[in-house]
Amino acid sequence: MSGGLKPHSNLGIIVLVGVLASIGLYLLPKTLLQKEEQSEVQPADSSSKEMHTSLTDKQIDELSSIRLNNLDESTELKALSDYFAKENIFDSAAFFQSSLSEIESSESNWLKTGDLYYQAYSLSLNPVIREKQGELAREAYQKVLSINPRQLQAKTNSAMTYASSASPMQTIMMLRQILEENPRYIPAIMSMGALSMQSGQYDKAISRFEQVLTLEPESINAKLGLAYSLIESGDTSKAKLLLIEISRHEVGEILQNEISNTLKSLN
Repeated sequence: MSGGLKPHSNLGIIVLVGVLASIGLYLLPKTLLQKEEQSEVQPADSSSKEMHTSLTDKQIDELSSIRLNNLDESTELKALSDYFAKENIFDSAAFFQSSLSEIESSESNWLKTGDLYYQAYSLSLNPVIREKQGELAREAYQKVLSINPRQLQAKTNSAMTYASSASPMQTIMMLRQILEENPRYIPAIMSMGALSMQSGQYDKAISRFEQVLTLEPESINAKLGLAYSLIESGDTSKAKLLLIEISRHEVGEILQNEISNTLKSLN
């Protein structure tokens, strides 16, 4: 990525930053880069515990150690899920967390399962795999909601999985219902802002991100979304001030470079 984020270019990264705010992926561009640098990986087979992910020799050794040191099945499944999450292999992390949730069904376990599948969905570059991960995320979130019907994180992330499906309007309808239930729920507001950006409705996006900043003035994601929406709307002076402010934070080398290039392009 180079040359800065000019109008109608590279906005997907910024949109994703906003969409994923609900699960705290503040360094999404770095994570995306890591995913792109990896060889093509396949998710764990949902009908088997056999792994289909390409692993390094070091990772294989570390996984063998986990299996040897955790004789209890639940402990082993949790350790495997945590390991793959740490390695940014979210599909496999979700698979093992799902297996744990089947054994120890609880709101927190199923929510973690859904969040891991949602991360895999959000970062997947393969539309077929992406659709499958979205389905698995929704299934996990539905189990959360069967335990706690008012779990807004599950509702919001589940809604966002419809954005790239055959029923994208389902996303808007579900987010509106969430905001009727809690008008101050930041992840849902952020998601609405991101969707407005995606559809080119930058005035609406600006309104959403400004709403978030009234509730959470230090939100990096809201400032990012607002800055790039302002650029698209022609208000570059305010956007530049926001980008300079954001660049003073630890947001990762990739995003820092994009901000720097964007500022240069606006001068």
